[in-house]
Amino acid sequence: MTTIPSSRPRADTVGSLTQEIRLRHVMRLRRQDDPRRGGDRGAMIVGLVASVLAVAACTYFYRTGHLLGYHDTYSHLEISRRILVGRTTGIAQLGAIWLPLPHILQSLFAWNTTLYSTGLAGSIVSMASFVACAVLIYRIIRVFSPDRASPGYAGAAVFMLGANMLQHQSTSMDELPFYAFALAAAYGLIRWADTERPTFLLQASLASMLAMLCRYEGWFLAGMLTLTVPVIARRIGCSWPDTRGLTGMFAAFGLLTSSSGWMLYNWMIAGSPLNFLNGPHSSADQMARRTTDVETGNIGKTLLAYGNALLAEHGLVVLVTAAVGLVVFLLGERLSARSLPVLVLGAIMPFFLWTIYRGQAPIGVPPVNEYLLNARFALVGALPAAVLIGYLVARLPKRAVPAAALTVIVGMAGLSITAFRQDGLVSVREVTEDLSAQQDQARVADFLRTGTTGPIMLDLIGNERAAFPVLDRVIYDGTKIGRENIWERALRSPRSVGARVVLMRGSGARGADAVFTALHGTAGMAGFQVRYEADGYTVYQFLS
Repeated sequence: MTTIPSSRPRADTVGSLTQEIRLRHVMRLRRQDDPRRGGDRGAMIVGLVASVLAVAACTYFYRTGHLLGYHDTYSHLEISRRILVGRTTGIAQLGAIWLPLPHILQSLFAWNTTLYSTGLAGSIVSMASFVACAVLIYRIIRVFSPDRASPGYAGAAVFMLGANMLQHQSTSMDELPFYAFALAAAYGLIRWADTERPTFLLQASLASMLAMLCRYEGWFLAGMLTLTVPVIARRIGCSWPDTRGLTGMFAAFGLLTSSSGWMLYNWMIAGSPLNFLNGPHSSADQMARRTTDVETGNIGKTLLAYGNALLAEHGLVVLVTAAVGLVVFLLGERLSARSLPVLVLGAIMPFFLWTIYRGQAPIGVPPVNEYLLNARFALVGALPAAVLIGYLVARLPKRAVPAAALTVIVGMAGLSITAFRQDGLVSVREVTEDLSAQQDQARVADFLRTGTTGPIMLDLIGNERAAFPVLDRVIYDGTKIGRENIWERALRSPRSVGARVVLMRGSGARGADAVFTALHGTAGMAGFQVRYEADGYTVYQFLS
């Protein structure tokens, strides 16, 4: 007898299959929105908003003439352009003082004359870093708030909507690339502490390596992060042998590779592995010639100057809210493994205090000083502040979180709009002061561009603004013919190296330059006649 199969098992099978499909669909959607898997849609939203803000701010400051203004913006762009364009090109044009990575990144755009001359070559790098920072802040907060995205939005808004940050990300300064890699290193360590996956530790070490190649506070950061690795490793249950191995790996990539590589480069280029520390034109050399920095060597004035800089850059509301967030963070995390990298980010500010107090870097902020100088040293406070405020929002009662996040976003937007309307940006005031101080160089630069022809010999140190529009014609202390550096020969006889124009600075706030000291009134200037003389500058043209 033939047995006819029952239809019930088939129906059960179809029902089970349908449930399985639905379950997998739900799980796939959850994975897409899981910040731990890197597919969080919120990160894309933050990235998009940050991109719009970056472009809008850059356009605004381009129209107001504040992309170029900081004295150092000209130096950064000139170094970046010389790598690929000019009388002498190559990696040696990076010099041996400023760290190389921001200039290498800017060189990808500075070869283009329009992007170089407008400052946009540097703006592009800073804007891309700004977007990366916003996304990383969001992702860090999502680790502490995996089930709610709104605290991440709030924290990202604290960073993205800071008026001074919007101005700074429009320039060619090197802070924004450093911020991006510093946040990436912190994020990698936080994820490693949270998931115990060593892949994140490797990513953090690579980010730390790159941060060290952006700014010297990155060296302090790398050292502090290296010290946190064994602490985190032990707290997540690693054995002592594993702890030593993981710490060694981070130290090798995140600390020693960049430091040893930079010292080797300095030895090859300048003849001393510590040239960047104590060589000519290093920070120590420049500080030895400064006599008006009343904030150095006086802890009270150091604290007052840096505190005023923090207040000017971020505003009282942000600082107080971040301080409350720090208290909540310490109470909520109890120095957990994943909390340590966030605290290390905040330690960069005490590091700045120490360097200012020790006279290794100047800062000028009224009323301690009569001028603005390097107020941007306090801008780094936005990184821990954004994370702490996002964390504070995440720790509120669940029903209050969306409203609190919206309050933060709207509040930051309001503060930023007010600052723009009232011309309250300390960064713009500092740029304006720098532009005013550079008018002597701007005038001679215009004459060099429009009133001279042929190669121009000048000392770039202290004359960066004068050289900016004619950089491709400049003979300076890094110029070579073949493998020979011709600068010493030029200081004896400009004509022997083909110079048809000589620029000298004989007086002014920066004093006499190397060309004036070596050539003024000497036989080496025979055949040159004065074509321009003003503001302590003299331009000579060779008349054949």
